Amino acid sequence: MIQTKYRIHFFVASLLHFLIFIPFIVQKFIGPDWDSYALLGTVMNLYEDSLYLPSRPPGFPLYEFFLTFVYGLSNYLNLNFETLFLISQFIFVVGNNFIILNFFQKQSSQRIFLYYIIVFSPIYLTSGLSVIDYHAGLFFGLLALYLAVHVDQTRIFVSVLLAVSTGIRLSNVIFVIAVLLIFYRKKDSIQDLFKFTFTTGIFSMLIYFPGYLDLWNSTLSSNLTSPTDMVCILNLTNTDHTLIGRLGRFVLKQLDFLGVIGTFVALFFVFKIRRKDILKNLHWFIVFLLFELSFLRLPTEEGHLLPALVALFLLMNSMEIKNSYLTVILISTLVTNFLHFGLYEVDQPDQATEIYFNLQINPGLLTQDYKSREDKGQNKEFHYLNAYYSIKNVWNDGCPN
Repeated sequence: MIQTKYRIHFFVASLLHFLIFIPFIVQKFIGPDWDSYALLGTVMNLYEDSLYLPSRPPGFPLYEFFLTFVYGLSNYLNLNFETLFLISQFIFVVGNNFIILNFFQKQSSQRIFLYYIIVFSPIYLTSGLSVIDYHAGLFFGLLALYLAVHVDQTRIFVSVLLAVSTGIRLSNVIFVIAVLLIFYRKKDSIQDLFKFTFTTGIFSMLIYFPGYLDLWNSTLSSNLTSPTDMVCILNLTNTDHTLIGRLGRFVLKQLDFLGVIGTFVALFFVFKIRRKDILKNLHWFIVFLLFELSFLRLPTEEGHLLPALVALFLLMNSMEIKNSYLTVILISTLVTNFLHFGLYEVDQPDQATEIYFNLQINPGLLTQDYKSREDKGQNKEFHYLNAYYSIKNVWNDGCPN
């Protein structure tokens, strides 16, 4: 539980999040990105036709099943499903506010500035405001980490939480690696670690297996003709970018963490992290490093970096950093939601082949998010129907890549 002196920070953060969420909930648009509409396509196929077609490889079954339940509940109660979707997102955001603050209060150094930098980062906010699986997966992954670090005799429960997190996003298997490291440092035997890994793996497979069995029987068995075709399901080959292109996108999208100024100030301290700080918080270093490397493979959506953002600042909490520097990072982070100071522009958004140095001031990332979903939402009925049929077509044609 959060100590009394920290509760005010949880309530302030969550109240401000609620106020930020209100215009988005009133707007009733599920997100600015195709992935949100693809999720709805999966939900509609599952609810209307009892057919599981993943929104995108490798599948996000628990979140897709959860949204289907909410969709059905909205129909039963005669409520707007977009509103219920967004409210459920808000609940996951509040849950993450709670867990992250619990981590801070358990550490010997408790710089509350770092907490506010995380929860008001543009990535944290925009990921929470869209119907997408980032916050839900993060919630169960962080809860598993918290129990692994601070509560003993919870191995089976931690295993279930990790399976749930992995069942929401397969990349969250990184949390399993971090938890294994924690248990190893708690002197668990190799045999116990193996049993824990095996149990978590079984739980995770039980989540993925039923949906993919249905998918195989309905579509894949007729259009995937070789074992190598199945590789696409793991989404390992899904990138249209060259190595240089990926590296460029990887670096530039990190600026959306905290704004240009905040990112460079934070980087200064990242390079000053001491070996003893890393060893003391090795699980956070592993989470940060592996999620960054995962993003390097396919640097598209900044929300993939959400666990890395949390891990980085919990790691930095062990460092000696003056509050004046943290204030600069926090102000930069807050401003970036509403005003974005750019250093560059590209020839084609999301398909850039050239980049130009150009100082500019644009609407902030939160403001852009609102405007983008408003533009797409003008034709939302078309997008909903398009998602429903597109999901069918791409899986009927083979594994979408």
